[in-house]
Amino acid sequence: MTRRFNLTGTYVLASAKTWGCVLGELWDYVNGVCNPLNAFAPGDYGPSGEDILNRFTLAGVVYIPGGLQVSTLIQAESARPITLTTPVDVNGFGDAVNNRAVVNGVQTTLDQFRGTPYVQVDLRVTRPFQVKERWQIMPFVEFFNLFNRNNPGANYVTDISALPTPVNNLYNATALCPTPACNVPITNPNQLLGPAGALGDFFGPGTTVGIPFAAQLGVRVTF
Repeated sequence: MTRRFNLTGTYVLASAKTWGCVLGELWDYVNGVCNPLNAFAPGDYGPSGEDILNRFTLAGVVYIPGGLQVSTLIQAESARPITLTTPVDVNGFGDAVNNRAVVNGVQTTLDQFRGTPYVQVDLRVTRPFQVKERWQIMPFVEFFNLFNRNNPGANYVTDISALPTPVNNLYNATALCPTPACNVPITNPNQLLGPAGALGDFFGPGTTVGIPFAAQLGVRVTF
């Protein structure tokens, strides 16, 4: 279902589903995190990796006293799905690459988890100056990710063996191990969610998602 409202911006409500392991492989790049002997088991039903329930975009220009022009591009979307896996053969098929993680005795499902909502505000301020009849000079300043928001999106550690805080058992995670005592019980599977990187070297190592705050000055000349 998709709804669009076209005024000064757009609002999109969309929902997509990936049904079963086979379709998941074709459309969602889930890399075989399913039971190969029961491809349409309940755990293999879930939202696709591109399932963005809400997306909002606003772009516009505001003219303010003094001849200044302020333009903005605002983007916001709800979190995208994530599947947690384990590198051990919990399904018992001799294949350690097709196993969804098990937490407190229950195997997690396809794209059961969600990452972080994405929000970014860009802003530009310019002041045109008319020079004679044909020349126009437009100095401007631009701000990207104005509020310096950390946007990991769906870039999370999906293999529970690679979590920054280890789990006590890769076959059945019941506790986190910040110390050898493994004394932090897992009461909610979301405790296993940890970003794999965010805004490059500014916020974390690895993959860059979005950009950190940045600003630049420029000038445009038309004639």
